[in-house]
Amino acid sequence: MPNRETVAVIDVGSNSIKLLVARKGAVPGNIDRIFAETIETRISAGISHELPSLTKQAMQAGCETIAELVHLAQGYHPKEIRIVATSAVRDAINGMDFIAMVNDATGIEIQVLSGTKEATYIGQGLACDPQIAGRNRFIQMDIGGGSLELIRFHHGQIEQALSLQLGAVRLTERFIEDRDIPITAETAALIRAHVQESLHQSAFAFPPTTDSFIVTGGAFTVTRAILAAREDKTIEQRSPVLMRSEITQLKSELMALPLHERMATPHLPATRADIVPTALITIEAVLQRAAREAVTHSFYNLRYGIAAEQLNVANV
Repeated sequence: MPNRETVAVIDVGSNSIKLLVARKGAVPGNIDRIFAETIETRISAGISHELPSLTKQAMQAGCETIAELVHLAQGYHPKEIRIVATSAVRDAINGMDFIAMVNDATGIEIQVLSGTKEATYIGQGLACDPQIAGRNRFIQMDIGGGSLELIRFHHGQIEQALSLQLGAVRLTERFIEDRDIPITAETAALIRAHVQESLHQSAFAFPPTTDSFIVTGGAFTVTRAILAAREDKTIEQRSPVLMRSEITQLKSELMALPLHERMATPHLPATRADIVPTALITIEAVLQRAAREAVTHSFYNLRYGIAAEQLNVANV
């Protein structure tokens, strides 16, 4: 009989906190999602400051959200609940205070991931995606609230992995003074120039355009959901291939709207409406530099990579 033990992963991101409860799939190397939950809890306000710190309100809200997700996870009797944090906690000067608060509330200590470790887990998550199986070479990009990860894979091995401070919350705080009004072309140009310069300085080597470009993260999920709704499809029914032209068109539409109208966009979470245009500007800039006209969206992300490690699946 296969081992059907259950594990749980809570990912404390800059913009949202997410839970995955999973177990080994019937096919070797695959993972079955039993339960997933996302709670929008932006703990990263102030992340763009010279001395980034988490506010007391953000830490309290984050701690309450984590405690709620731990309670939900416990209902599935996992052998282990692992809590990890990425850019917001990693960069905050008072990150240890938040870790201590969560430990006191849940009895579980947060593991703060380095940028390299975060990228590695994302890669391990992708290895569990059936649609990625068999692809020997590809680039992977993940964009969150605090950082953007770029990874280049060759035969399942990471050739290069970078974590850049190009997250949507971080760049929105830095470049957009009034989030209630439409975003001007001048502001978009400043964000795009900053992203392109950061990519240039990073010296990330984009391989030939014949290599696949796989993407993960909330901005891509939201984009796919919006496009699916316009085609009268669910997000799962909609092709995972996102064209650069579609991303550019959606970016232009959302930039032109004031925040209160943007929040009414079907399948755009109101709590993300202020940062999604920045994310799309960033994505567009990366694709321009990479000379890519299309990307393939995957749901298999950081949490799946950690679950794969917990479950000791064969492809980790």
